[in-house]
Amino acid sequence: MLNDIGPILAALKRSRLGAGLLILQIALTLAVVGNILFIIGVRTAHLSQSTGVDERDMFAIGYRLDHPEGARGQRETDLAALRASPAIADAVATNSYPLRGSAWTEGVSLRAGATDIQSQNGNVDVYAFDERGVSGLGLRLVEGRDFQRDDVTDGSFNRAPLPPVVLVTRSLAERLFPGHSALGQTVYLTPEPNHPLRIVGVIERLQTGNAAGTTDLSAAEDSVVVPMVDHGPHGLYLVRARAGQIGAAMAAASEVLRKANGQRMFGKLRPLSEVRSAAYERDRAMAISLGVICTILVFVTALGIVGLTGFWVERRKRQIGIRRALGATRVAVVRYFLVENAMLCGAGVVIGAIAAWGLNAWFGDHYGVPPIPAWMLAASAVGILALGQLSASFPSTRAARVDPAKAIRAC
Repeated sequence: MLNDIGPILAALKRSRLGAGLLILQIALTLAVVGNILFIIGVRTAHLSQSTGVDERDMFAIGYRLDHPEGARGQRETDLAALRASPAIADAVATNSYPLRGSAWTEGVSLRAGATDIQSQNGNVDVYAFDERGVSGLGLRLVEGRDFQRDDVTDGSFNRAPLPPVVLVTRSLAERLFPGHSALGQTVYLTPEPNHPLRIVGVIERLQTGNAAGTTDLSAAEDSVVVPMVDHGPHGLYLVRARAGQIGAAMAAASEVLRKANGQRMFGKLRPLSEVRSAAYERDRAMAISLGVICTILVFVTALGIVGLTGFWVERRKRQIGIRRALGATRVAVVRYFLVENAMLCGAGVVIGAIAAWGLNAWFGDHYGVPPIPAWMLAASAVGILALGQLSASFPSTRAARVDPAKAIRAC
């Protein structure tokens, strides 16, 4: 194999333009494909992330009362009627749900009086429900306690006064209190920047309303839950069906609520599985589009390798015939062209890896894309090298079948 390197370099020196173009094409393919695959991975990693709630058997329904003076009693009547339905496991009154696209968002701070972004510790989505919310939504409490009945206050979403205790998600607890337990700690929210909120429990996960719009998986779970019920004219119920009965539960919920108050106006019943599908529709479309681009680029690169190697085989038929006449085996001929191709692909991969790193750094500066891991660049490089060798194997095999006598006479 080492004996072939000298003749290969001499042959490539005579075909500098073709060799240079192939190296450039391979480098471009690695730089673009490596970054595209990484971006696809980043953007689609959260498609399978759990929202924290039992979304498979859950749906949301919103309503508006024509006579808001009866809202307070209507809420308790609705929830009791929903929970009495055989197909419904539980129902919770709340202000929002994960992946909804909009939510009650506030700044959070570890010190009192912070009202501007620069002095706060970030933004969080604020959820509000009563003492049945954690169990009703299928949330998992990993530390501390759940809300108690005495914790729950009447209030209005998006405004003060706030209750004295809160639950936080684990991601938020780890970010605000790294290396320490969040239990018993105090946080402050923008509506009442001087009102201390004591953390009494930590939830494993509860994604934000805009979780589909961020690549930061930890920020997508920065949520605070307050023990609050809002008896205003607008309502939102999250209803959890018994396993496998979501269709029956949706029909039952619609009938139950209309019987309870026929004057109300309802929003569309939205299964959370459909909410997830709609929230990530753009990400799926992007992944498919970028995947098609990758496939086309890789295919064109493979065609380029096949075409150039085939062209060289035709030009070197006499050389191949002489080598075969002097005793070179078919395996030696195939090896010659594969070594030549490996040298070109190797040069392209080195240049492409540098270009891929630079392109990723540019994406990071302009679009917040995280650094591409070294293992992904290495995997992309190995894939390009394997593709190159596979593509070159077809014309190389044809070269090995050249008849020495015919090749010499033809030339």
